[in-house]
Amino acid sequence: MNGKIISSLANKFKSLVDGLEVEDYYKSFHTTPQHDGSPHIEIKEGKFHFVVTERGSELERIKDLTSDEVLYLLFDGITQYMATTYELNNRKEGIDGRSVWFPYQEMLMSNLKLEWGQRLKADHERVLVKHPFHNNAQQGALADAEKRRG
Repeated sequence: MNGKIISSLANKFKSLVDGLEVEDYYKSFHTTPQHDGSPHIEIKEGKFHFVVTERGSELERIKDLTSDEVLYLLFDGITQYMATTYELNNRKEGIDGRSVWFPYQEMLMSNLKLEWGQRLKADHERVLVKHPFHNNAQQGALADAEKRRG
């Protein structure tokens, strides 16, 4: 029974991930530890566990998840990689990289499932309340250094 449940989840993952332009490494659905920092999915008592292991150590375990929550977590990681890569390739001096990364990742997640994009946007907004963007900080520092040179 658990095999069918995991297989169904893996098929849903594959149908969504196939539409993303990302390396094959990120298109893998694991049900056993890889010990490389990538997540794998376990099922215990009818509930999913999202588990991350590296070098033989368990780093994270989120228990009692629904299939939708598991997919959200998997795609959050994949789209974060895609968004940070996009930001790096389009980096502009003096701009907080998150001002590019966050909306790009939210768009990617919304394209997969609208609710996921909305959830991620709310998560990003909570981060920004505590840690606001620092756009133009570097430009300001350069201008200050130029003034000192006089």
